[in-house]
Formats: sequence, structure tokens, C-alpha cells
Amino acid sequence: MAVEEQVVSVAGADQEEPESVREMSSRAKGLLVSAPVLAALGFLLGYPAVVALAIAPLLLVGLALFMVGRRPGGNLRRAVEPAQLTRGEPARALITSINNRVTPTGVVEALDSIAGQPVEVLIPPVPPRREVTVSYRFVPLKRGELTLGPVTLERRDPWGLFVRRATSSAIQRVLVHPRVLPVDVTLAGNRIGQEGGTADRDVLGSNQFHTLRDYVVGDELRQIHWRSSARVGKLMVKQLVDNPLPRALVILDNDLRSYARADDFEEAVDAAASIGTAIVEAGLPVTLRTTGDDTAVEIVRMDDLTQLLDALALSDPRVLKVSPPAIRQVLLATRSTSFFLVTGVSTGLIPSAVAALGLVGEGTVVRIGGTGGTSRPRRGLVFRDVTRCEDLVNPLDPARRA
Repeated sequence: MAVEEQVVSVAGADQEEPESVREMSSRAKGLLVSAPVLAALGFLLGYPAVVALAIAPLLLVGLALFMVGRRPGGNLRRAVEPAQLTRGEPARALITSINNRVTPTGVVEALDSIAGQPVEVLIPPVPPRREVTVSYRFVPLKRGELTLGPVTLERRDPWGLFVRRATSSAIQRVLVHPRVLPVDVTLAGNRIGQEGGTADRDVLGSNQFHTLRDYVVGDELRQIHWRSSARVGKLMVKQLVDNPLPRALVILDNDLRSYARADDFEEAVDAAASIGTAIVEAGLPVTLRTTGDDTAVEIVRMDDLTQLLDALALSDPRVLKVSPPAIRQVLLATRSTSFFLVTGVSTGLIPSAVAALGLVGEGTVVRIGGTGGTSRPRRGLVFRDVTRCEDLVNPLDPARRA
């Protein structure tokens, strides 16, 4: 987890009053023990000045205790920006100290925790009835659930005799999504996600003209083709057919044995997220499946895209036993016209699954950890070997299909 210095920012999240604990240092204990001893010696030896000098440590301890006597800081609020975190992209954690008192607070040291890593920030004095927010930048390097907190506030006296700690029990958990890169995808032979839409002139997902037929009672008048009716001397109506949206399936192979390196699986998750996002952004529905889970995530609108990213954020590699017929059943169940299978170059699944996949529909197999290039081992399938997800920014070219 990469962390940068604190900056000033805005507030957020829920307010909480931390529990406070005061601790005495060994130095303060030493002063409390030495003061009566020094006073006793001065009294026994007849030195009033020594007895008076023994009062000084007690006064110092009392002053230090007064300085740290109040609970450090005020109530706390905390938040993370942006609301949706992405692996490898900078984010900010915000800590707000709220002073509800009529007197200002002093400088407080805040000790936060991100994924178990401590982070220290300084909260400046907060004026009465005001609040101050500090923030620090960090970069989540791992996908999945990220834990922030608790936050501990500390106030110390200048002599290091006492420390007052107030710990917030609130723990914030946020999901770190995989990266989404602007990849190009191909569905059913049509380029999508680019200016100009599909290759066909018809609008996918709408009723399109098919042919003309004789008018029958009950046909809507708005379907009458008046020009053709005038030419043939009888009423002719337009017959329409449904031109459904092509459906796409994105399969993530989360078999641990499929990937030569641990980082390859993270790149595969990024690739699945990027391909699924590109399909949804083109206005087409997509279904996400993993080889180790029977649950399907169906995304139709951009508003639902977070569900796909959430599912991928929590996907973990494991040792699986997946057969080619099972993969084929997944394709048949989703009624997909095109599919993308994201896996690694070490997989034992692909050679045996080619026949099952190729008989169902057109598909692209993306293999992470390869040296690059596109091959066509069998009709209906395109194999794309890439080193990392960035290599998919180039189009997945359908012209290479057999």
C-alpha cells in the first residue's frame, strides 16, 4: 500500500466519539517516586530548600496531567474518495475532527490504519464549534475488500510524561475494483464500442422491416405502405421482425493452475472487467460467469455495471475441476451469441475445451501471460495471447477468425 503525505480536504462519513484512555510514562512515574524521597531527605538533613525543590516534580507532573487531561480532538468523521476505488489508482482517506466545545483543541496526532498498515497524520488545532478535515493519499495495490481503521488520536505533553489516547471503534470496509481499460471488442461479427455503431444499418434491439404482405382486418393503419399499395392497387402492410440485441458472455477462469504467475490472475480480472464494461458501454447486455461459481451476473444497463465490478473484485483464484461440457452448458444456458473466455497460458482447460466452445458460438479466448499475438486453431474461435491487460487496448480483430 503506497501512502503519501497529508493534505487538506473535505469531510465525509459518520460521526463518532472515540473512547479515551490516559497513560503515564515511566518518566512521570520516576518523578512521582523521586519527589517524596527528595522531600524526606531534605527534611531529615535539615535543608528546607531541598524540601521546596521536591515540590517542582509534583508541579510538573500536575501541569502535564492538566495539558492532556481532556480527550484529544473532538468527534470523528471519516470517508474515502472516490466512493469506488480501483486497483492501482490514487485515492484519499479523510479524517474530520469536530470540536463541539467552547474552547479550541490542541494539535493531535492521528494514527490510522489501512489494510493493517499504520498511517500517521497531524490534526491542527480546531476552533470552538468548528471542524477541521485532514486527508492523506494512498494507492490500493490489491483488488478486493480494503479495511480502514480504527483511528487513534493521541495528545502528549511537551515533556513526554503523559499521553491521552482516544480510539475510534469504527472500521470502514470498501471494495477495490479491478482496473477498467478502454479495450475494443467484437460481437457477432459487428464492431461495437466505436463511433458509427454496428456494421449493419438496422438498429439492434428494435423491430425492423422484413417484407410486404396483403392487408388483413385488424392490421394497424400506421403499418400500411401507401406507396406500394397505390402501385399494386390494393392495401399492403409492412411486416416487421424483431431484431434482438446480441448477447455476450464473459467467462473468467479462476483456476489457480491456469496462471503461471500470481500477477497473471490480476491481469485476467482486469481483462474481464474491461471487456464486460466495453460491451455494456456499447449498449449490449452481458453476462459474467466464473469457472468456479455457478452464479451469473447479468448486466443490461450502465447503471448496473457496479454489480459486475463488485463480483470481480471478490473473485479469488482456487484449484478447480472444470470439464469442457460444463463450459458448454454455461454458454447454452446464457443463450449468448458471442463469448469471451479469459484465462492463463498455463491452463489445461483450453486444449480440451476448444471443441465444446467452438460448437456453441463465436468466441475469443484471451490468454494472459503469453508473448503476444493472435492465432486461429479452430473455426469460430480466436485465441489472443497477451502479456497483460494493456495489450488488449488494440482491437480484438474478427478478421482473424477462421
